[in-house]
Amino acid sequence: MNAITSLISLFGWLTKSAASLPESLRRRSHLLAWLLLSIFLLIAATLLLVLAVDPATGPRRLEYGRLILGLMVLVALAYAFNRIGHYYLSAGLLVAGAVFGSWGSLLLDPTVLHGDFVPLTYVALTIMLSSILLPPLITIILAALQWLGLMLVPLLSPATASINWPSFLAFVFFTSVLSILTNVIGQRDLEQIDRQTRLLERSGAQMREQSIRDHLTHLFNRRYLEETLEREVQRAARKNATLGLIMLDLDNFKEINDSLGHAAGDVLLQELGKLLQEQVRQADIACRYGGDEFVLVLPEASLDVTLERAGQILDKVRQMRVEIPNLTREPVTISAGVAVFPDHGSTGEVVLKSADAALYRAKRDGRARVVVAEPAVGMIQPVVEK
Repeated sequence: MNAITSLISLFGWLTKSAASLPESLRRRSHLLAWLLLSIFLLIAATLLLVLAVDPATGPRRLEYGRLILGLMVLVALAYAFNRIGHYYLSAGLLVAGAVFGSWGSLLLDPTVLHGDFVPLTYVALTIMLSSILLPPLITIILAALQWLGLMLVPLLSPATASINWPSFLAFVFFTSVLSILTNVIGQRDLEQIDRQTRLLERSGAQMREQSIRDHLTHLFNRRYLEETLEREVQRAARKNATLGLIMLDLDNFKEINDSLGHAAGDVLLQELGKLLQEQVRQADIACRYGGDEFVLVLPEASLDVTLERAGQILDKVRQMRVEIPNLTREPVTISAGVAVFPDHGSTGEVVLKSADAALYRAKRDGRARVVVAEPAVGMIQPVVEK
């Protein structure tokens, strides 16, 4: 059982590419990983074939065995570099290995220059590999060098006269052209896919932002509050910390709407939203709960700190001047209810209800004030008003 688990873990490690790569390279890295594994297995099979076909005492067996083992080491290195996120280095090593394997036969096997030109056919394979893995410019340069090298072979080997060497050169040339065209087309397609992927990601991010933001005030909406409040409470519980909550609304907002119209009310809500955004910390969460009600979530804020922050907002709103025609009622005021986890509830829902009840008391007691929620059952906590 342990052996099977180890094999599964090893396979997962082998097929997992570096997560730090950009999305465009991550897809290529996956392709390269599988390609390297396949090529490694093919080279291993080739080694077995050489050992089986060539005579045990023949020089070709020893030389080609060394060449193939060297290629296996190079492919393994390429795989290792791909694993740690160096895609282009890995792809370059693989293509370099293919070039070395093709032209290395000239150095290791004297029969090649005497007429056995079959190993040189693998030159086409190096160009095709480059067209799959590397940019078009590199493929063009590699193809040109390969083709020029093949044109120089007749100067080293008169045996080329015994075969149709121009036809072989034409084969490599046509393979190069087709590979380069494929590379260019594939590169354009990948770039288009990347552009579309980025557009989709941005569109998804915008839709997500719109789904959690209030369109009027640009604060978070009630849905976002419901999604995050319980999570913030659980985080505070794990850290044995407090969580402050302020629920507030505009005093006499209905009268403003009725007398000046909803457009004036919207302007007032927008200005209050801007003020709240200015008053919250980066870790705080400011939400429009509904209508003219707003909720502020203050992670790791004690009751004293939360009460102080609510008082500061109350003062800032009094100082706020809103350019609304015919608005003679000044200053604009708010009422606020304050509650803190865990003093006023063990869940986000209970703490929110406690803050709502405190806000109701602030309204009932004359508005333009901050009221702290009643303590939870079993706890002694004074009611503070400002």
